[in-house]
Amino acid sequence: MVTSAMNDEQSNALLLAAYNQNWETFRSLNNLMWQIPLIAMTLTGGLWFGVSTVKDMPFFAAGLLFLAGCGNVGLMLTLRRLRYIMAQYLQWSKTTFAAGHVSAPGGPWFTGNETVRHIFQTLLGLAATTSFVLLVVTMTENTLPHGAPAGDQAIAYYDRHAEELADSYEGISFENTHPALASMLAGKPPMRILDVGAGTGRDAAALAQLGHHVVAVDPSANMLKLAQTLHRDTRIEWLSDALPGLNKVRGEPFDIVLLSAVWMHIPPSERAQALRRISALITPSGKIYISLRMGPGDPARGIWPVSSDEVDRLAATQGLTMTNLGAQPDLLGRAEVYWETLLVGR
Repeated sequence: MVTSAMNDEQSNALLLAAYNQNWETFRSLNNLMWQIPLIAMTLTGGLWFGVSTVKDMPFFAAGLLFLAGCGNVGLMLTLRRLRYIMAQYLQWSKTTFAAGHVSAPGGPWFTGNETVRHIFQTLLGLAATTSFVLLVVTMTENTLPHGAPAGDQAIAYYDRHAEELADSYEGISFENTHPALASMLAGKPPMRILDVGAGTGRDAAALAQLGHHVVAVDPSANMLKLAQTLHRDTRIEWLSDALPGLNKVRGEPFDIVLLSAVWMHIPPSERAQALRRISALITPSGKIYISLRMGPGDPARGIWPVSSDEVDRLAATQGLTMTNLGAQPDLLGRAEVYWETLLVGR
């Protein structure tokens, strides 16, 4: 009798210890399950914020979106596994101590045993779907169609970022950006000027205010629309066109052709044709004013390497001479970028 009582006491002690341990484990799993939404928000929010800061690096942005989508799918699977294990502990509790087990089966919709899991998984699924959709959009926007000109990549970039670029471009004056050209035009009678790659229209507007007739050309539809909205001077004629052809530019020859931050967007194989076309558009005493972006390339914006030596060589083949007007730092504060100004004429 004494031995039997001792065995029963040991058995009850072990059962109680197992019961307490299992409930401690269950509580830990339950706490972890409720932390998953916080983990998901931190992961997804952080990666999406990262995407918003690397708009100029589409493939890196795509990688972050892929990681966010996979992370949410992984959390969905983790949540399902946790809830399954918790269900096994609940079943053990019910079997072991049915009298003290609290059951709350609820209904099939909003009060069911796994309603919370279903809600969490739905939200995680929506977040994952959003990430993958944004991934597809990002890759589609930054993939050139087969056979498309390389310049299309630059046009697509400016179409996407027209408004935010306008904030920085319009904040810098024409005189500070092109001091040599501003000095050349000081006190001069009205001229006919072609602004190729007019962008937001800042330079075209400044030239028009000086009394010149300006033909402003840009291949980006969004940039051109924004420029026409910002600058309504009647002395500006707006055209949607691009180098190397400039097929829509007509009329009398120009006294000055301005290429501000344009040359780097022209593929090297098309630069001879571009300069030949521009030289055909200027008067015998006309000048081509070129600003060269010196610094690292930027594939997302379709930026190619440039050099004043290359321009000098191409100018010579057209019977033109080049003068290097000097260099100046980047007015947007980019330490790795500076600008050289060239003047080409007969």
